Amino acid sequence: MRFFLVLLLGLSTAWAHEKELKTKADLLATGVFTEQRHHAWPFPLLSIGHNMQSYQFYGGAPYWHDGLDIRSEVDQPIHAAVGGKVVNIENYQRGNPLYWEIAILDDEGFVWKYHHVDQSTIPQTIKDAYRNKGRIASGTFIGNVVRWNITSFGEKYHHLHLLVVAKDGQYINPFLMMEPLADTKAPVINRIGLAKNHRPIEGAEVSGPHALFMEASDLTLHDKFILPPYKISYSLDKADAVTVWEFINLPSGKNDSDYITDFYMDGTCGNYTCRKFYFNLNFTKANPRGTMKLAPGKHEVEVMVEDIVGNKSVKSFQWNVL
Repeated sequence: MRFFLVLLLGLSTAWAHEKELKTKADLLATGVFTEQRHHAWPFPLLSIGHNMQSYQFYGGAPYWHDGLDIRSEVDQPIHAAVGGKVVNIENYQRGNPLYWEIAILDDEGFVWKYHHVDQSTIPQTIKDAYRNKGRIASGTFIGNVVRWNITSFGEKYHHLHLLVVAKDGQYINPFLMMEPLADTKAPVINRIGLAKNHRPIEGAEVSGPHALFMEASDLTLHDKFILPPYKISYSLDKADAVTVWEFINLPSGKNDSDYITDFYMDGTCGNYTCRKFYFNLNFTKANPRGTMKLAPGKHEVEVMVEDIVGNKSVKSFQWNVL
């Protein structure tokens, strides 16, 4: 009976995935991001399972993913991407063995948070460094990836959840801190269309205030784990391009739920079995669900999506305002 209770606890909490919980390490960050860094990856990754802008909804309320899910082999050893002071070792979902954090404050003031570390494999030297406020070098072994025995899209989802925290607790895209990956696949724009009441509608005719949506997807070293693109921009009726968002950081900054249901339209899904992303092309922080009131007649939008290494795709959509 005890075995089954433990198993059920592990499965139920794994299904919640990575609803971000702040730890004391977040308060220590002072770094300011200015340009791409080129730190080594913590291990030879299989693929990227989620990026920071991924939409997550496992019940309750949706939220931003905040960091990278770096998919791994089972029991994968983790090596610190950058050296620094060990500032936290914590079971941040108390009592759940899947949710252990090791946090390292680097010399630039960024806090690197390694989540889903197998607590039983954390070396005594790392524990001593934390207790004594000591430092470790880049490449130091800090523990193994905990076994994540959930299957997603036909594959086990063992992974390290990596976050990078900057000044004032702002999340920085970890991709921008790492050696760029050899990714040659451009994001795909599946479709562009009209939206009313924050929901995509069919057709290419509309009257009154309306918005535009885009369904798009990206892949990083995998053919099933669909991701949102890094940058979205558009040009309306051949005007200058407008950037909807570039994910150097999140629209919400350090909060994992602000703007998530504004940036993504109704019908979006993101969990272990469903990934479909409907982006609100009219999103701004000043007017998150703004609409357009265009003159009657034909209009055209050209949308561009880009991944973190610069692969791009462009697609156009025409519609008629009655």
